Amino acid sequence: MSKKEKNIEVTVKDIQRNSQPIQQVFIGEQLIGEVSTQENRFKALLLNGNQEFSVQSQEEGLETILQQYHLHQR
Repeated sequence: MSKKEKNIEVTVKDIQRNSQPIQQVFIGEQLIGEVSTQENRFKALLLNGNQEFSVQSQEEGLETILQQYHLHQR
């Protein structure tokens, strides 16, 4: 038997913190991570487990957060 696919709502909100642009990543109403920019570098932070990743772009940061969240989801 194959598993039924689930549709998951992913939302990205742009905010400013300490005059830095930050993208917050939500699944449903739950905040799961953030992507921030620091001096031409990007940092992805997975809030569940406080894991931080250095990435090349905002898109890669979003992908990393979603992959890591799915990998460690309980």
